[in-house]
Amino acid sequence: MASATFSSGDPLLDFFYILFNGISEVPLFSSPVTGIFILAGVLLASRKAGIMMVAAGLIGAATALLLGADYGLVTFGLFGYNSILTGMAFWSGPFVKANRVTLTLSIFGAVITAVAWMTFSHFMGDIFSPASAGVTNAVAIPGFTSSFIFTTWAMMYASKRYGYDVWPEVPSMVKEEKIPGSDNPLPPEPFKWTAKEFIVATFKGVSQITFVENWKTGVFWVVGLTLAFELAPVIAGVQDRPWYTNAYTAGWNEYSPLYLAGVMALIGSAIGAALSILMKLPTHETRIGLHGFNQVLVMIALTSFVPLTPQSFLLAILATVTCSVVVMPALQKFLSQWGLPALTGPFVFTAWVYMIAIFGFTNIPAGIGWSRAG
Repeated sequence: MASATFSSGDPLLDFFYILFNGISEVPLFSSPVTGIFILAGVLLASRKAGIMMVAAGLIGAATALLLGADYGLVTFGLFGYNSILTGMAFWSGPFVKANRVTLTLSIFGAVITAVAWMTFSHFMGDIFSPASAGVTNAVAIPGFTSSFIFTTWAMMYASKRYGYDVWPEVPSMVKEEKIPGSDNPLPPEPFKWTAKEFIVATFKGVSQITFVENWKTGVFWVVGLTLAFELAPVIAGVQDRPWYTNAYTAGWNEYSPLYLAGVMALIGSAIGAALSILMKLPTHETRIGLHGFNQVLVMIALTSFVPLTPQSFLLAILATVTCSVVVMPALQKFLSQWGLPALTGPFVFTAWVYMIAIFGFTNIPAGIGWSRAG
């Protein structure tokens, strides 16, 4: 099915789409309704984070327009979401100090992330497409948040060389007793998981996509993901879509009644939280949602870019488990030697592997325009 067109010709309406589609693309589809709910949830937790979300998204879009990007891609929100994540990681995120230097880095990062988005879009799409000269049995898959993670990793690593106050002081190392045969320290005190604590951790896993630790923000996310109306403009001779078309299923059937993105987000976060408990990862990390947000994105990606069938749903569950058990712990361990966070890297690498694999699994329907033509 064709994607919606959000270039209405009305400057104010197009600005509305650029802003809120850019926010809603953080969870990988374009719905201004979803974008409004996400922004409201973030503002509820932190006005600073909400302001940076708006500013970084508009900076990314403005950069794309200034450089001559396709206007339809900008109104669709594709130049907003990665810039939003970069901006929020540097100024309102938990990684570096919030000061004038990191504010400048956030703005600069939002600009260059827009350029990096175009790079990865071309690299993952055009270069690997079947139409590329000399390439057979090729696949084309989305770049997802790759421009954000690679730009942010590079900038964070580079900033460690700057002569400015960017990174928090590392506390002096205190010898910790570790779990036998593990790199994890023994928990400081026993913690008993309850149903309430698990539910709170699950909602925080959703809110952590934008580095916010607030279960109420997670509720706003889930409601917004569920009410994923496209609200695409009616354009004479181009498009006539009813207001209730579904952004979550638009890649394979925009008229589908399956508004399940919120459910998929909760499933992904719950899987991540449950497996982190079973693997005895640090309890604090699970309680604040750090083992949920990558899993949320994996579940949404593999059930929105792929038509939902029993087989594709099971594949999404398998990918989410893989992300939790293998990819995220491994990437955390690997990047820790440079003092860098994993960000959404576990999601991106997991989703790429599973979406490329779909090319050869004929029982899994693929999205038209990527992976294989059908």
